[in-house]
Amino acid sequence: MQMTRETIPMRVTASGAQQSIHVFRFTGEPGKNVYIQANIHGPEIAGIGAAHDLIRILRQQKTIHGSITVIPSVNPVGLDTKFGTYQVGYADPNETVVGNFNRIYQLLVSDKAAGEKVGLEDFVASHLDSDLETITRDFKAALRQAVIAFQQSREKYGLRHGVKLACTIQEMAIEADCLIDLHTASVAQYHHFTFKECLAAARYFGIRHIVQLDETFSGVLDEAFLQPWLRLQQTYAKAGREIDFTDFDKEAFTLEFGDADSINRSDMQTDAERIVNYLRAKGVLEGEATDPEGAFYVCHTDDYKRYYAPTGGLILWNKQVGEEVQAGEVIAAILQAYQETEVPVVAVESGVINNISKSQVVHEGMTLCSVLTNIQKLG
Repeated sequence: MQMTRETIPMRVTASGAQQSIHVFRFTGEPGKNVYIQANIHGPEIAGIGAAHDLIRILRQQKTIHGSITVIPSVNPVGLDTKFGTYQVGYADPNETVVGNFNRIYQLLVSDKAAGEKVGLEDFVASHLDSDLETITRDFKAALRQAVIAFQQSREKYGLRHGVKLACTIQEMAIEADCLIDLHTASVAQYHHFTFKECLAAARYFGIRHIVQLDETFSGVLDEAFLQPWLRLQQTYAKAGREIDFTDFDKEAFTLEFGDADSINRSDMQTDAERIVNYLRAKGVLEGEATDPEGAFYVCHTDDYKRYYAPTGGLILWNKQVGEEVQAGEVIAAILQAYQETEVPVVAVESGVINNISKSQVVHEGMTLCSVLTNIQKLG
């Protein structure tokens, strides 16, 4: 097994400081390629700790079947963005176009060739009778060219950090068979996002609550990685050739490791071991994977309900993370002391409180909480 380390420059500040991404690559015998990143959002630091412990564990491995790329902090700009003692790097305040760092990725395919995107109909027409190895190799090459072309078409005018970051990440991840993006969510229970095609493997992370994604593209990394392959499969089906998605051998997960702006040694180790267990299940690491006992629960993305503040004030929570709430129950009240009143936030549907706002000071329209509804038992 060989380990290499690469430093990728990302931004030079006005003072001349260089902000860079540090990439750790572990390469062994032929096998799956795994891409793991953390900290696309500055306050989401638990993944940095998990990646740190994972690197320590991987250094001790004698054999790896495939390759593993680990990036503890993929977004130095987000990590370095603080106001006073508060970690606020969910977006880049230095840009005139300020957006969520996890909504920056590009969907690199379309039905028909358009701009830099890979035209799926043309690709399938030229590879209708090709073997799976050729399809996979050539589709990866087409995706890589699409990323490069997208970046080159814009860099002559200078690149916004978000665009440069997205292109850098997507190009690094193209060769992967498995993608794992590490996050947290305000004050939250452990949960994760994935697609129905990946549910069988999702249990190896030992995280009980799963949000199942659909075909909607919102600029998130797991979508940008897996949706081109899902859409390729669908295009082949329209052309009369059925390919089982498992034949592409692609999986993507966004793991949410509890609370934002929080890290501790115990969880670092436990979270790293979650990833190790998955890698064992995939045959990348040696050793027997543990199939966790107990129930797992799935909520479709359409049933993942976000509540927003109906007015401004201070939040008083009636329900906490992980607790059940019934339709009609008061989740929280917004205190408006200057008007001597409280405005209730009432549950529209029954479900489980997944995460709540870390700050109890809110303006009208700010996110209050998310609730898992219409939960189904997996398996």
